[in-house]
Amino acid sequence: MKVLQVTKGALMGGGERHILTLLEGFKDRAIDMNLAVLTEGPLSAAAREIGAEVFVIPKRYRGDISPLLRLSRLIKSKRIDIVHTHLISGNLYGRFAGKLTKVKGIVSTLHHSDKEALGQFFHPYMQNLFFRLDLLMTIFSDRIITPSADLKNLIIKYGVREHKIVSIPNAVKLQNTNFSEEDIHSCRQELGLPPDAKLVGTVGRLVPVKNFALFLKAARRVIDSGIDTRFVLIGDGPLRDELKRMTDDLGLTHHVVFAGFRDNVFQLISMLDLFVLCSNSETFPLALIEAMALKKPVISTNVGGISEIIDHKFNGLLCPPGDEYCLENSIISLLNDDERKRELGIRAWEKVNKVFSVNAMIDKLIKVYYELASNNRQKPKTTKI
Repeated sequence: MKVLQVTKGALMGGGERHILTLLEGFKDRAIDMNLAVLTEGPLSAAAREIGAEVFVIPKRYRGDISPLLRLSRLIKSKRIDIVHTHLISGNLYGRFAGKLTKVKGIVSTLHHSDKEALGQFFHPYMQNLFFRLDLLMTIFSDRIITPSADLKNLIIKYGVREHKIVSIPNAVKLQNTNFSEEDIHSCRQELGLPPDAKLVGTVGRLVPVKNFALFLKAARRVIDSGIDTRFVLIGDGPLRDELKRMTDDLGLTHHVVFAGFRDNVFQLISMLDLFVLCSNSETFPLALIEAMALKKPVISTNVGGISEIIDHKFNGLLCPPGDEYCLENSIISLLNDDERKRELGIRAWEKVNKVFSVNAMIDKLIKVYYELASNNRQKPKTTKI
């Protein structure tokens, strides 16, 4: 069977890292898995490094229809059976191309649960337009993959037919999660972090929906409590300058490090004492699962499908969205309790190992592919998380 993953590929966020996991996870399976991107960028480079065949279908401007024709020709020439689309542009071009070429099945993974997650469209009208268009276009998909039950329930409310939806949680590789003291020390040195300070970190695009302002406000209160702590933001985005100004205004210049976009996210997370997620909206954040796979204690706002990942007070802590006092108190309590940090970290790793393994995700997705390839289009069985 031949499967083509289709996405824009300009960035390297959670959706793109998920696609890399799919490409690598299918290597030893009886499926020929390839990638088509609309933009040459970090995703295509990373995909080639793991041995995937990558096809670049350049998109020159918004509304350009030429990628649709070139993608259709690629699908025909490679005799693709299944087109699997991701994110707004990938869904738009991939679904149409799949229909034009009459492939055996079109699968679309929805990575976002909220129009606010479309940070590249700053005007609310554009956010709403593209979000609604993406959901409307699900009529061209034979199966919709949602990483959480929360997202499944949400899109049903928006009118997506339930029989098309299969919930398959995102996953992370559990290999290469043990870093040496030397690795951790080198990360600290690279970022200019003192050897004895506590480290609290977060990962994500510097966009409004991630609410890094909340992270900085909590940082100010933690520093005021007297704990020698440094706060690390891993990622880049349009709010970088604004967040740096806020850091200066809060008097945190020497306590906050902007690490920027990094290829070694896993290694950077490994040096943290505590991982924090402050988002106003999330579907199923990969960075959170990666931190748990590294046995890091985690604190997150309770939005989207996060309560399907974190069992409050058992393998992590949850706070209401926007609640800086809860976030501050949670950070301080864990930084002052090494035994509780260790217990939460171990339980977090156990949850990832049991529920969010790559093999489990790949097995479920293969069933979807083969069902469509065999023209078995009846209502799929419910996939439980």
